[in-house]
Amino acid sequence: MGDLSLFKMKFWQQHLTTKIASSFLFLSLLTVGVVGGFTFVNARDSLKKAAFERLNVTATLKKKQINRWFDLQQEDFIFIIEFADVKEKINTVLNSNVSESEYQVAYNVLDDYLQKINPIKPGLQEISIINRSNKIIISSNKNREGKYELLANVSYVEKNWGGNNFAPIFYVSPETGKPAVTLAKTLRNNAGEHQGIVLANLNLQRIDEIVRERGGLGNSGETYLVGSLGRSKKTFISKENTRNHEVDQNINSEGIDLAMGGVSGAGEYNNYAGIRVLGEYQWLNKQDLALLVEISEEEAFAPARQLANTIMLIGLASAGVLLLGVYYLSLQLSIYRRRSENYSYQLEAKAQEAETANCAKSEFLANMSHELRTPLNAILGFVQLMKRDKMLSLEQQESLAIINRSGEHLLCLIDDVLDMSKIEAGRTILHSEAFNLHLLLQTLQEMFQLRATAKGLFLNFNFDNNLPSFIISDQNKLRQVLINLLGNAIKFTEIGGVSLKTSYQLTATSPSLYFEVKDTGKGIASEEIDKIFEPFVQTSSGIRAGGTGLGLAISRQFVRLMGGDIYVNSILGQGSSFSFDIQISLPDTTAEIYSAKKRVLKIAPSQPNYRILVVDDRLENRDLLTKLLVSVGFNTCSATNGKEAIALWETWQPHLIWMDMRMAIMDGYQATREIKAKSQNQYTVIIALTASAFEEQQQAIFAAGCDDLVRKPFQEEVIFEKMKQYLGVEYIYEEDNLKSDNILPSNSQIILTRQDLSVMSGEWVALLHQAALEVDADLILQMIEQIPQKHQTLAEKLRKLTLQYDFDAIVEVS
Repeated sequence: MGDLSLFKMKFWQQHLTTKIASSFLFLSLLTVGVVGGFTFVNARDSLKKAAFERLNVTATLKKKQINRWFDLQQEDFIFIIEFADVKEKINTVLNSNVSESEYQVAYNVLDDYLQKINPIKPGLQEISIINRSNKIIISSNKNREGKYELLANVSYVEKNWGGNNFAPIFYVSPETGKPAVTLAKTLRNNAGEHQGIVLANLNLQRIDEIVRERGGLGNSGETYLVGSLGRSKKTFISKENTRNHEVDQNINSEGIDLAMGGVSGAGEYNNYAGIRVLGEYQWLNKQDLALLVEISEEEAFAPARQLANTIMLIGLASAGVLLLGVYYLSLQLSIYRRRSENYSYQLEAKAQEAETANCAKSEFLANMSHELRTPLNAILGFVQLMKRDKMLSLEQQESLAIINRSGEHLLCLIDDVLDMSKIEAGRTILHSEAFNLHLLLQTLQEMFQLRATAKGLFLNFNFDNNLPSFIISDQNKLRQVLINLLGNAIKFTEIGGVSLKTSYQLTATSPSLYFEVKDTGKGIASEEIDKIFEPFVQTSSGIRAGGTGLGLAISRQFVRLMGGDIYVNSILGQGSSFSFDIQISLPDTTAEIYSAKKRVLKIAPSQPNYRILVVDDRLENRDLLTKLLVSVGFNTCSATNGKEAIALWETWQPHLIWMDMRMAIMDGYQATREIKAKSQNQYTVIIALTASAFEEQQQAIFAAGCDDLVRKPFQEEVIFEKMKQYLGVEYIYEEDNLKSDNILPSNSQIILTRQDLSVMSGEWVALLHQAALEVDADLILQMIEQIPQKHQTLAEKLRKLTLQYDFDAIVEVS
C-alpha cells in the first residue's frame, strides 16, 4: 500500500509534459494490446468456424464414399454366394456323407468359380470356404487351402450375425501383420445345421485412396479410419501417412473414443500423437468404423496470430510517432499554462469545458468516425493499389484479399456502431444505387446455408418469376435488414428450418418488394411482441442466446426509411414470421452497372495531359492517391495543406483537385473558398475527400464551393468515375478483371458442357454424376466448394443448376 502511495506521489510531482506523455504512452500501449487481443480472439473464432465447416465437408464426403464402397463390396459378396448352383456345390463340399467323386466335382466347380471371380471383383481380395472345424477347404489363394483359420470363430459369428446376415470382422492379419477387414457369412444345410463359413478378405487399397485425398486441409491436415480389435483395443484401418498399414494397437484420443462410442461430432482435443487439433469425428455405424478428419490448431490459427502481430506492430509504430507529437503539444500546453495560470477566468473556462463535454455526443461521433476511417482509407487503398500488380503470387493475392475483407468488415462494424446514434438524431438517409438483387439474395443464401446445415435445418429461398434482376434502392440497408432477420431465425430455430419469400408488386404509386422470413423456431410470447422493436430490449429467449437487442430496432428504422414497414406474427413454440415491404425504382439499363466493374488500366491515347492536384495532410493518403493516379497516366502533384494547395493552383493550374477537408494550417473549406473566389478564366474542379460519416456535413462542403465529394475509404473505380464525369477522361479497361464479372446474370441460359467439367478429376466428375442421379443437392453443393478459385464460372453454373433442381442437365454432361 505504501509503495502505491509513493508511486502516485512521484507521478503527480512530475512535470506536466512528462505526465501527459507518460499517460499517453500507457493508454496507447493499453489500446494496442486490447485491439490486438480483440482482433486475435475474433479472427481465431472466425478461423475456427471456417475450419470446422471445412472439416465437416471433407468428413461428410469421405463418409459417403466409404459407406458406398463397403455397400458395394457387401452386395458383391452376397451376390457371388447366392447363386443356386454355387450354394448347392458349397453344401456338397461341406457334407461329410458325399462320395469322393461328388466332392471332387463340386470342389472343381467352386475352385474354378472363385478363380474367375477374383479378377472381376478386385475389392474381394481373397474368398475362402471353411468347414465346421475352421479348416480352409477351398480358397482363391491356393496357399491357404488345408490350413486352419483361427480367426473364423463359427460360434461367435453365428451368435452375433446368424441367419442370413453377414459380419465385417476387423483383425491384424497373422500373415502380413497389417490391419485387415473380412466379410463373413455362416452356412447351413437344409436341416438348418451349421456347416461352415464363407470368408472374403477385402482389398483396402480404395479405402486408402479415399482417406488419403487431402481435400484442402493444409499441411497438418490428416484423415484416418480406426477400427476395434476387441477389448477396447483400437488400430488404424487406413491412415494418410501410414507406411504399409503400420499396426498401432494403443492409439486413442478424445475424438477416437467418442467416435468408437458411436458419437459423431466435432471439437478441440489432443490427437493420438498428443498434438492439439480441431477434429471432425464420424461413426460409420454399418461398418463399425470411426472416421476422423483433423487439422492442427497451430496451422488453423496461424493467420489470426499473424494479423494480431501485424496490428500490434502497426499500432506500436503509430503510437511512437504520435507520442512525439503529443510530447511537443504537451510542452506547448505547459508553457501556455504557466503564462495563463494567473488569469481568473481559467476556472470559468474549465467549467464551461465540462458542460460542453456533456453535450458533445455528435462531435465525438464525428471525430471518432474521422479518426477510424482515415487509417482504413490508407489500408484499403494500398490493398487496391497492390492488387494492380500482375507479378503477385496466388498466395500474395489471397493475403491481400484477407486484409481487404478484414478492413471492409471493420468499416461495417464502425458504421453499425454509428447507426443507432444516427437514427436517434434523425441523421440516417438513403444511399440509393442500382444493384443486382438476384446476386444479393444468392450471396445471402450462400452465407446462411452452412449455418443452417450445421444445425440440421433447411433453408429455402423462394422468388417470384417476375422478380427484377436489377433495382435502385439502398443495398447496404436492405442487406442488413435481411441479415438481421435471417440470422435471428436460424439462431432461435432448432428443428425444421427457415424460408425467405421475395415477391415483386407493381402498385399505382411505385414498384415495391415484399419479403417474408418464416421459421419453425421458439416463437415469441404475445406480451413481448410489442417490445421487440425497442432498442436494447430482448425477449427471454433472446437474452439466453445473447445479442445487443439493437438488430430489430435498426431494421425497422431502415425499412421505414425505405418507404415501408415491418410486421411480425408469432406463436410461442411454433415459430415466427417477419415480413416487410420497401419502395424501389427500376434502372433504365444494366449497361452502366456492369461497366463500373471493369478495372482501369490507363488513360486512352490522344487526350489532354490532365494535371491533378492531391491535397492531404497525411503522407500515406497523399501517396496512395498519387500512386494510383500516376499508375494510369495522370500528371500529378501533391500538397500538405490549404496554403500549399492555393500556391500550386496559382502556378500549376490543375484541371482537378482532390481536396481533404480536415487539415492543419489551412483546412480544405477555406482553401476551396479562396480558389473559387480567385478563379476567373481558369475553372478548376474540386472534389472533396472526407472521412466523416455524417451526411449533414455535405451541406458545408458544397457551401464552400466543392463540386462533389467522395467518402473515405474510397474505391478506385469511384475515383476514376468521378474524373470521367467532370473532365470527360476516357480509359482503357481490363476486361473481366473482377471475380464479380464471372457471376452469371440470373436470367441467362445456363449452358454446361463436358469440356467445362474437364478441369476436375475423373473421380470427382463420377461422384458428381452419381450425386445428380440421386438428386443429392447437399452433396453437389459440398463438391462445388472443391472447385479451384480460377474456375468459379464452372462453380456458378453448377450452383445455379442445383438451386434450380435441374439435375438432368448435370447428368447429361457428367
